[in-house]
Amino acid sequence: MTDSKKTVLAAKDLRKSFKVGEGQVEVLKGINLTVDEGEFVIIFGPSGCGKSTLLHCLLGLENPTSGEVLVEGKSFYTMSEDERAQYRRHKVGMIYQQPLWIGSYNVRDNIAFPLNLLNMDEEKINEKIHQVLAKVDMERWAGYQPTELSSGQQQKISLSRALILDPMLIVADEPTGNLDTNSGQELLERFLGLIEEQKTIIMVTHDLEYLKYATKIFHIIDGEIVEEYKPKGKLLKQQHIGKKEIGGSTEGTNVRDKEFLKKLDL
Repeated sequence: MTDSKKTVLAAKDLRKSFKVGEGQVEVLKGINLTVDEGEFVIIFGPSGCGKSTLLHCLLGLENPTSGEVLVEGKSFYTMSEDERAQYRRHKVGMIYQQPLWIGSYNVRDNIAFPLNLLNMDEEKINEKIHQVLAKVDMERWAGYQPTELSSGQQQKISLSRALILDPMLIVADEPTGNLDTNSGQELLERFLGLIEEQKTIIMVTHDLEYLKYATKIFHIIDGEIVEEYKPKGKLLKQQHIGKKEIGGSTEGTNVRDKEFLKKLDL
């Protein structure tokens, strides 16, 4: 049976350079990737490998030097900056490592803020806030200041806020960076629940522990995707996209972490 899932996001030969002194430093070196509807994609790599720059280019926040980003089949950078911002507002929910709060607002009002910008009816706002807080078991904390909550609780609230406009895509940038192991695993389990609801998630991390949750992994080193995996529980399907390949063996691929598969322990 043909897979009818649509491609939500794609990058084609994406390159990004920054001017440093009199020269140019290439940070992204020909990135190609696709993210399909209902996938949990993890972009994994060490600090300084280009993950954040890639994420910013994919979200329309940082113009690539060359190449193309496609959102739902449309060229993102042929849109105006305002059009890209509108797309992010309505189609993308963001979760950051360090949650960003409006300091004078409680949990409820922080979540309601995007809805107030749309002049939504107050009764409808309250209904939607109840729904997203219930999804993360945080209804009783609606009247608290976010900074009164633990790091794990704050990330649950961040997830609620990301879901409030029912986005097609959830993007999480190192969301477990400030969490203990239990809170990190709980957040990832909630992501899996969203995947079952056909949400699409892109998560950036440098932590091997969380790769077991992904349906697709892009391993990035020095601005290049050196490996792509589709684990499906165990590593039943592996696609190596390094520059060299010898007789179908993984030994010839552009793999710089030779223990990578062992570390996954999937």
